[in-house]
Amino acid sequence: SQEQQLKTSLKSATVYVTAGEFQGQNVSVLDLLFSKYIPQGKRQELLELYRAGILTTEQVAAVVTTIINRTEDANTRSPHEAVTRAEENGDDFSTQDAQLD
Repeated sequence: SQEQQLKTSLKSATVYVTAGEFQGQNVSVLDLLFSKYIPQGKRQELLELYRAGILTTEQVAAVVTTIINRTEDANTRSPHEAVTRAEENGDDFSTQDAQLD
């Protein structure tokens, strides 16, 4: 199915993560997308844009790593606000920021 192909593409693409619980590891874009760092609404939005062919695998990877980095940056400044900030960053983060052209 098309859905299976999309998941396979996101699973086979890996990103070297420099922050958070995955720091220093190569992690699949799919695993990052479904990690605690990505709010559900943002995940749905990214998957819809990816399914529609608007975002490439690389662009999805760029968005999720940016959200993780921003979340971890907020954590180091103020741990008790991290969850709130992650949600805000996720919602405020525009996919336009991730255009890689």
